[in-house]
Amino acid sequence: MRCLTGDVETAWYEVGRGSPLVLIHGLADDHRGWRRALPRLMLDYRVILYDFRGHGASSLGQPDGRLAQLAGDLAALLDALELERPSLAGFSLGGTIAMRFAIDYPDRLDRLMPVATSSRVGRAAAEWYVERAGLADKGAEALLPHLEEDTREQFKTAPELAAEHMRIRRQSVADPRGYANACRAMTRLREEPLDPELAQIKAPTLVIAGAEDHLCPPKAGEMIAAGIEGARMEVIPDCGHQIPVQEPDRLAKLMLEFLA
Repeated sequence: MRCLTGDVETAWYEVGRGSPLVLIHGLADDHRGWRRALPRLMLDYRVILYDFRGHGASSLGQPDGRLAQLAGDLAALLDALELERPSLAGFSLGGTIAMRFAIDYPDRLDRLMPVATSSRVGRAAAEWYVERAGLADKGAEALLPHLEEDTREQFKTAPELAAEHMRIRRQSVADPRGYANACRAMTRLREEPLDPELAQIKAPTLVIAGAEDHLCPPKAGEMIAAGIEGARMEVIPDCGHQIPVQEPDRLAKLMLEFLA
């Protein structure tokens, strides 16, 4: 399904019944990044998934390279779907969007679950995002070899899952401009980290990290949990960055226990 949210035509999907739970995918992914966790979640919740600006089947619109815009897109989608206070779970970049949303729209969510994400980026990570944005500006042919390398790195602890996920990523970044825009939004976290604003988040929060995640390590999750009053954290052992794909059952179990 599609709906107009400001300057973007947003592709969104719905499964299950119950209280609303919105799932936000990561950089270069689309809603299918959550595919393996859905069977358990949809039994108890009305699960809403969407492709954020310039990814998957959603249009690019007029991007400005800011997390605030991506969070505003989510607010516009909730308006269109008449969802007042859903719970939010975001993976990686999706987790950063979810936190930005919780800061900017504190009365519009019930519970918050950042998964394998961070509230800041260091110099090396910022340079990486700048480099990837530059490759995307050159087109898919320049970007895809590096995207494949990045995918293998994300699935370093579960290499057998990389090829299937790469199929999704090739489709999601068919227009690399959306990927470049998201990279630029993440680059801004170098100079504009979320850390000073995390205390504004009032929703009950569960931070989830993978013990073997070298991209967003547990330390990044600890910083988020420390910045949000009452937040707690869970670490999934023997798991790398792509928690929703690598450990969907353990992730869903943690989410369901928290939501209950």
